[in-house]
Amino acid sequence: MTTIVDPTSQDKHGTDLLRLAEQRMKWLQRRESVLAGNVANANTPNYKSKDISPFQGILKTHNSVALTLTNPKHISQEADSASYHTTGTLASINGNQVSLEDELTKIADTNDKHRFAITVYGRYMSMYNIALGGSGSSS
Repeated sequence: MTTIVDPTSQDKHGTDLLRLAEQRMKWLQRRESVLAGNVANANTPNYKSKDISPFQGILKTHNSVALTLTNPKHISQEADSASYHTTGTLASINGNQVSLEDELTKIADTNDKHRFAITVYGRYMSMYNIALGGSGSSS
């Protein structure tokens, strides 16, 4: 008797990759929306720029694979856990704390990450399709 394992199911030995990819894309969409709101309020008096919590918080809720440092010269996992929240931004005369340069840089970075997530998701689905006997093209 052959047992078919669903690669999208999460058990004690793995992570639901499709659900994780979906959460990543939703997080990126929320972040783009928040950053767009910052740009839209760039001239609003006393407005403080906002951002959402880093995606690493979502990753910690999953059964993720922990990296093992095999050499003290390797980069530790904590090196990438910087927060995106801006502190100490100078306010303009009207009290606004939005830096258009910073916000547009964050938007471009988020857009690049979104494009990358979509590409990876599409490639994963193509491989899944090939494994099921399809042609592998997702278009």
